[in-house]
Formats: sequence, C-alpha cells, structure tokens
Amino acid sequence: MTPRTCALLGAAALLMAACHPEAPRGSLVLTQVPAGVAPPPAATVMDVRYPPGSRVVLLSPPLRTDAAEVLSGGLAAAGDPCVSWDGRWVYFAGKAAESSEWQIYRVRAGGGSPERVTRMPGGAMDPAVAAHGELVFSSPVPKAGRQWTSPEPAALYGQWPGQAPRRLTFAPDGAADATALRDGRILFVSAAAHDGPRGRRHLCLFTINNDGTEIAAYAGQDDGVDAVRRPRELGDGRIAFLAARSDAPEARDWAECVRSAAPFATRANLFAFPSQGCRSVGPTPEGDLLACVDTRGMEGRSMAANAAVYRVAPGAAALGAPVFEDPRWDSIEATCVARRDEPSGHTSIVMPGATHGTILCLNVNDSCDPEQDGGSGRATQLRVTVLAGGAQPRVLGTVPVASDGSMLARLPSGVPLGFDALDAAGRVLRHQPPVVWLQPGEIRACVGCHEPRNHSPRNVRPQAVQAEPQRLDLPPEAATPRTPAP
Repeated sequence: MTPRTCALLGAAALLMAACHPEAPRGSLVLTQVPAGVAPPPAATVMDVRYPPGSRVVLLSPPLRTDAAEVLSGGLAAAGDPCVSWDGRWVYFAGKAAESSEWQIYRVRAGGGSPERVTRMPGGAMDPAVAAHGELVFSSPVPKAGRQWTSPEPAALYGQWPGQAPRRLTFAPDGAADATALRDGRILFVSAAAHDGPRGRRHLCLFTINNDGTEIAAYAGQDDGVDAVRRPRELGDGRIAFLAARSDAPEARDWAECVRSAAPFATRANLFAFPSQGCRSVGPTPEGDLLACVDTRGMEGRSMAANAAVYRVAPGAAALGAPVFEDPRWDSIEATCVARRDEPSGHTSIVMPGATHGTILCLNVNDSCDPEQDGGSGRATQLRVTVLAGGAQPRVLGTVPVASDGSMLARLPSGVPLGFDALDAAGRVLRHQPPVVWLQPGEIRACVGCHEPRNHSPRNVRPQAVQAEPQRLDLPPEAATPRTPAP
C-alpha cells in the first residue's frame, strides 16, 4: 500500500468519524418537556406525554444547561429515547409536524440529523432495541385517554434493519413500554386477563420471546396497582418500573422493583425513601440509578419547581441533590449513553406464511385457582374461543381431553385465544378469556389450566400426543389482523 493510499484511507476514516461522532464518556440522553403547553386538538397519548416543543437532547459532562445538544432537531415534538446496546444510536418517538403521526426516529448518539425508521399507519411509539439491532415498538398510537380501551389496541412489532415490520403481540388490550431483557425476551406492559369491556384496566408485566412466541405473565398480575409504566432492567438483575393508582396522565408515579429470579414474590419499593413523582428510572454503568423526579412540593422546593435528574447510589437514604436541572424544562427519561452487553438472541420456530400453531396442555385439570374452579369434576373437553372480527369472543370449537388430562390442538395464529375446561355435562370448570395467541408455526406447551407458577410437570408422555392434533379454523367472516405497510 502506497503512502498516498494510506493517507487517503486515513482522511476517509477521519471524515467518517466526523460524520458519525460518538458521545463523550459520561453523556446522558434525556427528554425535555416544556411546562404549560397544551396538546394539539384530537391529541394522542403521545401528544399528552410530549406536547409541542418537547425534545430529545444529549448532555455531555459536566452536564451544563447551556451545553445541551438537540438530537431531535427539525421535529415538532419528540420523547421516549432509548440507546442501542452498542451505545452508537439513539432511538426515539417523534413527529415532524403537529398534524403528522408519531413515528420512530434514530440519530447518532454523538449528534447529527435524525432519520425516520418506521412508517406505520396510525403511528408508532415506545422504541426498544433487541438482539442484532432489531427495533421493537408499539403501533398504532391510541387517542388520548384511550390507550387501554381503544377499538384498535396497540401491538408490539419487530423490525430488522431494512425489512418490513412484523407483528409480535395480539393482546386484546394492547401492549406498550417494551424493553429488551439481557436474556433476549421482550418485557412489556399490558392488562391482566379479564372478561368484557371495562373503563379501567389492571396493568401488569408480561414477556414474549423476540419472535413473539411464548407469551407469559411476568409480575404484578396478583398484587398490582392500577398502572405500571417504563420497566427497565437494572445491572443487579432487578426490574425497576413506575407504579401508580391510576393510568391518568396526572397520576404521580413512584418507583418499584421485582427480582428477575422471583418476579411474582419480590415486589418492593425501589428506593429506601418516598419516590412519588418519579418520571423515569434506569441503570448506570457504575451501578447507581439514574432517576428523573418531579420536585414540585418537595421540602425546599416551590410548587412551580420542575422535574430534574438525580443519580442515586445503592442504599441511599435520601434523593440528594440533582445532577442536572434546567428551570425552563421538565427533564425526564434520562438514559446513560454507554455500551452494554448485547441481548441474547432466540432461535425462532416461527414459519412465515403458516396460518396455525400447535398448543399442548399436559393436564387441563392441574389448577391452583379455586375461584376459577366451577366444580370437582374432571374435564373431558376444552372449548376454544377467539376474539376476531368483533367485540365479543366467539366459540371456535371443542377439543377432546385425554384421560390423563392432556390436550393437543392446532389453532389459528395471530388472534387472541381463550379456553374453557368443560366436564362431561358441559359445565365450565375453569375459564381463560382470549388473551393468549400463537405465532405461525409456533409449538407451545403449558403445564395446566391456571397451574401454580412454580409448578413443574411429571416426566411422562402425555396421551394426547399419541394422535394427530385436532385442527380448528377461523370462520371465513372473521377479520384478519391489521397488516402494516412496509
């Protein structure tokens, strides 16, 4: 290689570095929301969270108010930033004009011009970055006050770079606030299982694999409050989140956590001090917690104070002094710009183009929920219901239950499914409303019907697998799920 070639390559490398700078060590990304700005007419839930003028900024040490670099330049509003696991990209939700839809954008962590990466009908929100750079987000964006009662609930989508999005969830009450766990699963917020329309949902945490398979309850189903928001995985294995007594925008959240090793039994306050007014919480590379807290009404603060950024050491007895505060803005959703381990991947069994999946229940009589037990008899068949093409569930058909309680069926994918265990007289012994789904080609197994969450099955071959699974199909008039444009 000649000296001239080396010089040209070096110049090119410098030029590329200048075009794609990295954020300085110790930098933060956060959302700044102007106080007292009303959302536009016909507002969505995102317009309420991030009124016109809201922006995503980069703060480099020493975190001065005059050194904030706007990352969402040119957009009418922006918020909800997340940093890719390699620390190079910042993804966030934004809208180009007050009349346009919210979409997901990305920008180099060190600064630059944002580029739109989604084009979802109805808009997109709540970005997260999973293994291999896959973007996960929610769509469509519900109208203000209708996030959990919208006729078209938000679903999670996954989108590989340069590819069309694919739908991951089919929850009847929607899915939001996704985050990628280190083990590769996607943790998100949805409503607990229920029947019929209700004005208020009990929100809790669920997980899926990053291909949308294996929907599973994670935490808050039994002991939850009304609302759960912004779950984030901490460096010590805990999951931190915000809890509230209402899902209204003016609700004052506090910070809670569960241990990932036992999420159903370890719910507790995250801090040793009261944390009402917490707007976000997340990890730092050093093991501290980065919290954005509304300081209005705090001791020594006026009712005109704003939300500020705090760094909280493990075991701290008090919130302490903020590390960043700008009286012109509410500073919320602070995130460290730092590299971290890439989330684990998942070997997908999804078969694009397939219309059904397979479900195996080892024993439909295995239950720990006495309120769901309509009698002491044993189930002889399983009635399958589906929520598709209307507001009310419809019966899809019945599947025989083997003498050992096992059941095997091939069921439609991409729709919410429910199950009723019936005795020989047709009485309902146990009931599950349509809240689970199958991905195309998915093979899913469960231990029982409302079985204990720490229960493991006997190591025996279920009788149901000795025959071909019974297939049930959607009726022709059932509507197909919304398919986004690429």
